[in-house]
Amino acid sequence: MTAFVLAYSLLITLSSCGRIFSEEIKYVEKLQAQLNANKVNLNLDAPLFKLRADHIETTLRVFRNDYKKMMSKELGDNLSKYKNYQKIYRRSIRKHEESMKEQKSLTEQLDNLHKGVIAGEITKEEFKVYYRTEKIDVEKQLQRSKEISKSLYEIEPEYTRLTTYFEPLLAELQP
Repeated sequence: MTAFVLAYSLLITLSSCGRIFSEEIKYVEKLQAQLNANKVNLNLDAPLFKLRADHIETTLRVFRNDYKKMMSKELGDNLSKYKNYQKIYRRSIRKHEESMKEQKSLTEQLDNLHKGVIAGEITKEEFKVYYRTEKIDVEKQLQRSKEISKSLYEIEPEYTRLTTYFEPLLAELQP
């Protein structure tokens, strides 16, 4: 009878541990799902934006070196805006590359946390600490990625307008 009670209590203890681990696993999997969903925000055409920044640089250089007439206020303002857009493109591209690295790092960390929980290598208190840290990092990553995507796509219409504005002027400057 005591062997039966001992076996029963051992079974209850193991099943309750499994339930705790399953909750922890659910939390980690939820973070992993959020991080995987973030790939949409990071799915940018980075080479295109690099080309845009290079095109702006070339345009600005041509105006700086070859434009000899008196510059109108409108042209000066548009060149100034163009230069600011170049800065936005370059900064956003750099942040995008950093975010891609951070995404990969966070994915690996969450995978390791998931494996640690499954293997029972992490105590409940250690899990809470790791989970809090990872959750904050994932939230920051999500926010950063959204901001990068937003900043790049917000200036696209204005970039197109200015490029169209500069085309005839550039055609006059180039032999």
